Amino acid sequence: MLFDTHTNLMWYPDHYSEEFVEFAWEAKRAKMKLSSDVYYAGDDVSYKNTFDSRPEQLLEATRSADKVIVFGIVAPFCGIHADQELIAKFVREHSDRFIGWCSVDPNDPECVSQLDYYVNQLGFRGLKVSPIYQNWDPQDPRHLPLFRKAESLGIPVNIHQGTSFVRPGPLKYANPVQLEDIAIACPDLRIVIAHMGHPWETECVVLIRKHPNLYANVSALHYRPLRHYQAFMTAIEYGVEHKLIIGSDFPSATFPQVIAGQWKVNDVVERTKFPRVSDEVIHNIIYENWKQFLPEYA
Repeated sequence: MLFDTHTNLMWYPDHYSEEFVEFAWEAKRAKMKLSSDVYYAGDDVSYKNTFDSRPEQLLEATRSADKVIVFGIVAPFCGIHADQELIAKFVREHSDRFIGWCSVDPNDPECVSQLDYYVNQLGFRGLKVSPIYQNWDPQDPRHLPLFRKAESLGIPVNIHQGTSFVRPGPLKYANPVQLEDIAIACPDLRIVIAHMGHPWETECVVLIRKHPNLYANVSALHYRPLRHYQAFMTAIEYGVEHKLIIGSDFPSATFPQVIAGQWKVNDVVERTKFPRVSDEVIHNIIYENWKQFLPEYA
């Protein structure tokens, strides 16, 4: 069973600001220089739309997946205004494959009640947040009620804890280690750290080793071949390769592109004496490991 655990449903100009798409394009161009497994809408589409994920694009990009998690972050701080009602409607129309996760801004005084509404009234099954996109300190106890609410609802949380191309995004809040206070305060809360917290993959690895309900997804990792290999080897050396799960981060890449990218992880050490990531580890990241994090869909 193939499960894409990380996709977005947002597009310009409805949900992205002018500044956001300017920086998104620069980041995508850099990735395209290093890997062929990057989604690009095509030369006939304005570069400001190369970060689009419209319904028809998302459906095509995830055609090979049996199940797909979709969300759109609410991050007015950096110019992202995803429409939660639109995502809920899309999921209702494609409920055979798609599972909706909501997003709230932890800085919003109404975020806890919003989460309750999204889960109990709109049917969302998880939460997406990000300190660097939304400008909040994960070590600030003022935000714990939101995560305690998610814990009490029994829903998992995807946290983009790592760098980003957005200019105003505060790197001081982006290191995965800063999630430890939340993990300790909410021991039953399932958290997946997006993109292995790049470029702090090592910090991500040592954090998920300590906390049973913390995992990491490998989306947006294969574009940088050396970092990709080092991240996987670090996970293996610390014994947490079983806690890495697949996700495409579409529109960064399609699901087939991300799968292809995982199988290329050893290319960077070809014809060297460096150890190789085994086929079994790669297979499990693609097909098996998500079952531990999301047993309700296994």
